Amino acid sequence: MHGQDVIGADDHKLGTVVSERDGFAIVELGHMFKSKHAIPQEFLHEHDGELRATVAKEIVSDSPKVDEDDFDPNAIKLHYGLVDITVVDPDPTLDNAETESERNGIEPAPSDRLGILGDERDSSSDGPGRFNRPSQSNDANWSTRRSR
Repeated sequence: MHGQDVIGADDHKLGTVVSERDGFAIVELGHMFKSKHAIPQEFLHEHDGELRATVAKEIVSDSPKVDEDDFDPNAIKLHYGLVDITVVDPDPTLDNAETESERNGIEPAPSDRLGILGDERDSSSDGPGRFNRPSQSNDANWSTRRSR
């Protein structure tokens, strides 16, 4: 692979393979302002005597730049979508702020905020809409000041 030109999925030349490391081909991109980017080797295939990538040039040029001292395989895999990010919901049986407040009889924060702001079920307030329009007296004052 070393020294071969790489053609992207969009038929643009990506660059030249300058080395291989940890399952990645390090490709040098650019003519005047050169930078090195890693492409997973599973994205590279020989086809009709050319080394072709299954990703477009834009994807490779947006990937993290690499050099000998700064090489993070996980960041590169994440960029190419090769790392599965799993979000774990907290165990509802374990204590957390919501269950603690329920246990101690404290109203949860979202309900508390609705009570302060008022909502359509709260007849004690006009709700946030009352601040959208100036009152009648302000309209009269404004029009008299404007006509002066």
